[in-house]
Amino acid sequence: MADKAITVDVPEDRVPEFYLWFAAFLASEPGAPVPGGRPGPGRGGPFGPGGGEPGHRRRRGWVPPVEDAAPWTADDTAEAAWLYGKLAPPARALFDALLAAPGTRIAGNDLAARLGLEKGAHGVAGILAWPGRYCRKLGRVMPVSTAGRDDGGTDYYMEPEVAAVFAAAVSAR
Repeated sequence: MADKAITVDVPEDRVPEFYLWFAAFLASEPGAPVPGGRPGPGRGGPFGPGGGEPGHRRRRGWVPPVEDAAPWTADDTAEAAWLYGKLAPPARALFDALLAAPGTRIAGNDLAARLGLEKGAHGVAGILAWPGRYCRKLGRVMPVSTAGRDDGGTDYYMEPEVAAVFAAAVSAR
């Protein structure tokens, strides 16, 4: 089936959150409910207050889950190599930047500048749509984590344990 272009207005401060929700929508099976239901903090359900994946630290924002997804482990090097190999150049550059600084939160605007993205921080969030679909296919959580910032932006990071899996996968390529 062909794709259909749809334009929607999204409040400026919620665009990264929308992209993350849209990634979960694309990763879900056709006709299935989108994991987490409606996006956004304070919405209740498994991804509202007190919800989310264990170890995902956030003050505000939303982490797109993959229902029944497994965390990345040291045994997942082959899966990580497959995922990394499927990444488009901008997504690969994003992963590489996060792999270079495991556990370090990097502001979306800073990442966008490093990656030369015209859409700024919104472009960073958009890059994660296809990796989200690939993670769904693998049954794994998204390796990139997010956290809200005091200025309303979003930080991106990769937990050190997850970064180690991907670093091993990249070096084995």
